[in-house]
Amino acid sequence: MPGGALHQLFEDRVRTEPDRTAVITDRARLSYRQLDARANRLARHLTEIIRLPAGGLVAIRTVRTPDVLVAVLGVLKAGGAYAVVGPEHTEPPGLDARALVTHEAHLAHVDDGSGRPVICLDTDAAAIGAHSGDPFDEPAAIGAQAAVLFTAGTTGARRGVPVSHELLRAAYDAWAEVYRLTGDDQVLVTAAPDTTEFNGGWIRTLGAGATLVLTRREAFTVADTDPLGAASLLDGGTEPPGLRLVAIGGERLRLDEQVRLGRGLAPGARLISVYGPTEVAGCGTWFETGQLPGPVADPERHAYLGRPFPGCEARIRKGQIWLTPPGGGDAVPTGDLGQQDGSGPLEFRGRMAHRVTVDGRTVDTYRVETALAGHPGVGEAVVGEGAGRLIAYVLPSSESAPGAWTLRTHLTGAVPPADIPHTVVPIASLPRNSAGKVDRTALVRPPVRSAASRNGSKGGRSVPSDGRPVVGLLAVAAPVLIASLFLTNVFWPGSTDLSGVPGPWAWLFRGLYLAESLAFAVGVGFLFGGRRLMASRRRPKGLTAAAHLAIVWLLVSWWPQDNLYRLADKWDWPRQAALVYTFNVPLMIAAGVVAAWAAWGGLKSGPQGGK
Repeated sequence: MPGGALHQLFEDRVRTEPDRTAVITDRARLSYRQLDARANRLARHLTEIIRLPAGGLVAIRTVRTPDVLVAVLGVLKAGGAYAVVGPEHTEPPGLDARALVTHEAHLAHVDDGSGRPVICLDTDAAAIGAHSGDPFDEPAAIGAQAAVLFTAGTTGARRGVPVSHELLRAAYDAWAEVYRLTGDDQVLVTAAPDTTEFNGGWIRTLGAGATLVLTRREAFTVADTDPLGAASLLDGGTEPPGLRLVAIGGERLRLDEQVRLGRGLAPGARLISVYGPTEVAGCGTWFETGQLPGPVADPERHAYLGRPFPGCEARIRKGQIWLTPPGGGDAVPTGDLGQQDGSGPLEFRGRMAHRVTVDGRTVDTYRVETALAGHPGVGEAVVGEGAGRLIAYVLPSSESAPGAWTLRTHLTGAVPPADIPHTVVPIASLPRNSAGKVDRTALVRPPVRSAASRNGSKGGRSVPSDGRPVVGLLAVAAPVLIASLFLTNVFWPGSTDLSGVPGPWAWLFRGLYLAESLAFAVGVGFLFGGRRLMASRRRPKGLTAAAHLAIVWLLVSWWPQDNLYRLADKWDWPRQAALVYTFNVPLMIAAGVVAAWAAWGGLKSGPQGGK
């Protein structure tokens, strides 16, 4: 096949330098010859159990190294395609794996009972080892798939993306031109084996004849990692000896972070930020600061994706980034937003899936996050939506977190007033997946009002933004109360006539008339200011909307209802019936809706009282 099969990159290195170390883990150190022999034995064992069609899929349900590399190479040699699925994940629907490779400890969890062949690398070790380790190759057909890679799942369910031998070989050629790895390199890869980042890491390393390092206990010359991993290596002030290249993938890297990390490298060492969604096998664009034509103001507000890897293309269509995979093919949308000034480097402007809708308007959370990052007391920030309000999760850059009032003041003028978060939550760390990307689905929604916020503290766990809903309610209710008192005898002449009522009782009725007008005024005010207060209680949106309108009706209906009743003849049955069905029956329904809304938490948890 043009360019050869993916595993032939590795086999070329086996033939030229068989005794060079291929992989180092906490458990083992294998040469290219040893890794190849183990993969050959597994390939023979696999073909003895099942005859795979070209590109037939095998699920590898383990992340134990170096076994996962043996499994990947063995499946490829047997003519199949691999899909590394972490044991903690479920296989996505439609994966249709013909066989399963795992360890005994995971078997009960990962075997779906479908009867497909299962190979346990530990308990079947004797049977696998009985096969020959001599060269074994089942050539892949042109166009056959080599693997199924999985998206990170940070914006929804993890999704499998089939990739061919041609695509991965083209990606290797593109990476080789930028990374410039040699056989003398020892490449530390920190991503988990079930990620697109790890898949690119082993291909780049073993294809170049270098050593794949999967433990921090071993020396390395190249670090293939994420922003947190890079910070742990370089922020200590002394970089590992001999480190010449740091490639950072996973979460996007802000320019100020990239500059800061670069200062921790020795002269001549490189730091690049790489970008490549699973849809293009992880090979998209790369950036280092030398691509910039000059200094950039407010570097904390910029995250550059840079130039396309050789053989790739990047275009912006209606604000969204589209990438053409290495080697050509159809451009694919990434779901990421970007911009580019002339021939300058491509700039990341957030993910479409991270935008949220609050009060009927779309909020660009990335804009708010970058503005928050501009505060010296903020290390990282993530903005999301909960119960109809904006929430900012802030990781402080030092031990003391800036207060909510301070951060809202900082945002004033930098983002639209409606985009200033309602709640600020200081956190010790952001939840991340195995690829180092922030997992927004794992962020814990804060309580609406914590004890700290009720006491007016600015440093508590959750701090509501202000009392604007209450102020708005009172601002509407006051003039409505005055208007209703004046308009009562305009709409219902004589309904409040107390000329024939004795003095002591007349005062009681005057108090009743005042209470009716007050209830009406509060109800009108609650119509405009109450929804946000109720939304903060984290009930279902539909139920909250119904309960909001029900409370409004319970309050406003007293004013017209009592005045109409007082003017109705007791024996006017049509009017009495109309009043009952216009007011009394809806009041009963409204009370039921409010009761359901108030009891929602208890209804969900049931009689045991659990949450």
